Amino acid sequence: MIDAILKRTPGPIAEWWERLIEFSRRREVRRAVTILAILLAGAAYVRLLHNMYKGDAYDYWLNIRTTPLYITSLSNAPHGFLYAPAIAQAMWPIVALPWEGFYAIWLGILTVALFWMARPWLSCLLFPMVFLTTGFFLLLVPRHALSSGNIALLMSLAVVAGFRWPSAYAFLLLTKITPAVGLLWFLARREWRNLALALGSTAVIVAVSYVFAPSLWADWIQDIRNNAGYPEPSFAYHILPLAPRLVIAAVMTVVGARFNARWVVPIAAFIALPYIWDTSLIMLVAVVPLLRNDGWTRPGERPRFLEARRPSPSPAGAA
Repeated sequence: MIDAILKRTPGPIAEWWERLIEFSRRREVRRAVTILAILLAGAAYVRLLHNMYKGDAYDYWLNIRTTPLYITSLSNAPHGFLYAPAIAQAMWPIVALPWEGFYAIWLGILTVALFWMARPWLSCLLFPMVFLTTGFFLLLVPRHALSSGNIALLMSLAVVAGFRWPSAYAFLLLTKITPAVGLLWFLARREWRNLALALGSTAVIVAVSYVFAPSLWADWIQDIRNNAGYPEPSFAYHILPLAPRLVIAAVMTVVGARFNARWVVPIAAFIALPYIWDTSLIMLVAVVPLLRNDGWTRPGERPRFLEARRPSPSPAGAA
């Protein structure tokens, strides 16, 4: 995509961009930027850990520890734990910790996820925004996404990982459900094995979870039905309701699949969210690793630094 844009870019701008890319690829520059990004990510983590915010992460921690897990009675708005029982069961080892311990681990997971997807250069831009307390709402998205502990970052990570490990789509299907529209990528490209892996792994997780807590699954399904009838919350940023947004996301995914534009899938998953709010904007960071087209996002290939180094051939006649 970037090469196609450069072909239509005026000569001086294209030349300047090529020089910038060449500079950024220097080993010493990449090392310096990586070290700076790690320091900024660590500073952001410490800052947010020092000022714990009881947002979505606190709701996860509190609701999973509460009985009953699902509130099946009707009300005026979604409430309680909204994800599948398998998610609650997987989170239990850290949910059993005190709130401070859970938040430290959960925030660490989200920080690493953001760093991995943003890569060093973009991390140097995003993590300093954590220290902002006021300003244009887009500048506050990284702070809100990390401090609230919402699963948006983990959903975008699942979208990226899904190209290499289709089983990652189980996380989307067992949480927000509709962002798993990316499964249409496999369908449009007739990648039946990947589609089977995504759906099959989800079925296995559901089956194992159901054995341990069958009643929770019935409660969750009832909870999902109740949520479908609730009016959209006032904090939602989108204009269109879910149904037309799902159609748009599906078309984007299929078209992207036809042109091998994998970076479209995180955008489609974002559009397909049941509700779009400020913290969900962080999902768009998943476009970065897919545009880079590196080994972590290509099926059937190992990232270069994981490949075993082959010994250089010895000179002829050497002992």
